[in-house]
Amino acid sequence: MTGTWRTLLAGMGARFQDRSGRTAVAGFAGVEQEVLAVRRALGLAPMTHVRVFRGVVDEALYPLDEVLTGPVSRLRFGRVLHTLLLDPDGQVAADAYVAIDDEDLWVLLECVADPKTVEALLDGVPLRDEEDRWAVLSLDGPRAWAPLRELLGPDVLGMPYLAIEPRTLAGTEVRVIRAGKTGEFGYWVLVPEEAAAATLEALRQAAKDPAMALYGTEALDLLKLDGRFFNVHQEGARVRDPLPLGLQWMIDFQKDRFTGREALMGRRESGVATKVVGVALDPGNRGLAPGQAVLLEGEPVGTVVVAGRSPVLQRDLGLAEVRRPFAWAGLPIEVRDGDQVQRGQTLTMPPFLPESLKIRLDEV
Repeated sequence: MTGTWRTLLAGMGARFQDRSGRTAVAGFAGVEQEVLAVRRALGLAPMTHVRVFRGVVDEALYPLDEVLTGPVSRLRFGRVLHTLLLDPDGQVAADAYVAIDDEDLWVLLECVADPKTVEALLDGVPLRDEEDRWAVLSLDGPRAWAPLRELLGPDVLGMPYLAIEPRTLAGTEVRVIRAGKTGEFGYWVLVPEEAAAATLEALRQAAKDPAMALYGTEALDLLKLDGRFFNVHQEGARVRDPLPLGLQWMIDFQKDRFTGREALMGRRESGVATKVVGVALDPGNRGLAPGQAVLLEGEPVGTVVVAGRSPVLQRDLGLAEVRRPFAWAGLPIEVRDGDQVQRGQTLTMPPFLPESLKIRLDEV
């Protein structure tokens, strides 16, 4: 992120934090206000912590396939693959989107590993770090499509999930990706950084929605939690192993090669002893926090790894790493913090129906 882009965001009220060696926008207003804007209408987030790499498809596709866990070599034009970058020990290093747009191969990373480690893991793949060249803007919410329809036309509503299209937005060549990590409609807009501020303002104006809000990573963490989207900066950083995290769907186990495969396959063959599940305190109880013990009939069966207060449910929610025989939804549990014990339950995530699932884009 250039100093100019940071200064412009600070002028909009942005607060910043470090995320694995990257400067992230933590938020603008209150976290609850930002979360509810996304859940009820529309939020726009500058994803300054996302690392953007770019390469030529013919040169980078197959080398990248030997690094990332997913079937990169089978990715088609105009499509996006959601997959993982692991370290040699088979532990999560980054959450990755890979996209093919004409001759360009885009790799967008949310990293838990530090920048030098990520660069070492990608060494040998002919990708250029687009450090200060491209910015990522994320539109999320039941009305995330509205400003794009206004600026790009109604055909943008027909974009399938995990698709990428080159577009001209507010006079700038951009890439629009139908994706998101909140459980609501989501679009990532890749824009040259020198045009990021103008593009952000064009999207705000086109939304024509007083409920729209700028939001940051603190709200995104809660949105990922109660939307049950994998968060590499929360459970990813604390558990690291993709097997108990339930990320098998992001891994092509039939591939002969990817970074960390040998270590991962060894653990898989030995059997996975734990699993990450949703937990919640009973309504009215407060204080769920990482590190607390999860008890079933008074016996410890796991540990809370992520916790937050859901503004939608007004309830403490979290994720816990639990021994597999007890990794079921609907179990009455207790959560212990020192001498204090509070009641709760394991639950299916997400614990509510997102508003976007009630909307048909062919009828808006």
